[in-house]
Amino acid sequence: MGKGQATKEHIIRQSAELFNTKGYAGTSLSEIIERANVRKGGIYNHFESKDEIALSAFDYMFARLKGLLTEAISERSEPAEKILAICDVYIKVVEQNIWEGGCPIMNTAVENDDGHPMLKQRAQHAMNELMTSLGEIIKEGIRRKQFRSEIEVEAASSVIIALIEGGVMLTKLYNDNKYIRHCTNQVKTYIHGGMAV
Repeated sequence: MGKGQATKEHIIRQSAELFNTKGYAGTSLSEIIERANVRKGGIYNHFESKDEIALSAFDYMFARLKGLLTEAISERSEPAEKILAICDVYIKVVEQNIWEGGCPIMNTAVENDDGHPMLKQRAQHAMNELMTSLGEIIKEGIRRKQFRSEIEVEAASSVIIALIEGGVMLTKLYNDNKYIRHCTNQVKTYIHGGMAV
């Protein structure tokens, strides 16, 4: 990797947690410059605008989240265990403060529901990817006759995601990890009760 590419990636990494905690509107270019310890010209050598940095920062954070989820799922063989592994990743993200701000999809979606259209689109794409992956796990459970055949996959996926993301939001709001635990426990109940054969 060349020096220029290394600098660009450094700026993305350093700005990612700023955007994830303060949002697009709350993060200034001067804060990015200070945190990344680069000159203003150094920023403009690699990015045309704050928008471009924000989009790259979101992509970076989502790639990190996907990496954690992929690794956790790959270690489990049963569909129900894979869903619980997803819960464990979110618990880890919140309780171990793996990165500042919590879930980048939720943060970006909430801030940009009526705000920055390109960031909203990125959050939608990321959530679609997450829901599709979860849907494939549920379909696998149905094929293996571990989940009820009449389950509506999209509805089940949205309930599970809503519980997990709601737990993250409440945990961040109240600064209390019990909420992510409450909500992920409800996912377990849903899997073993409402979905199980």
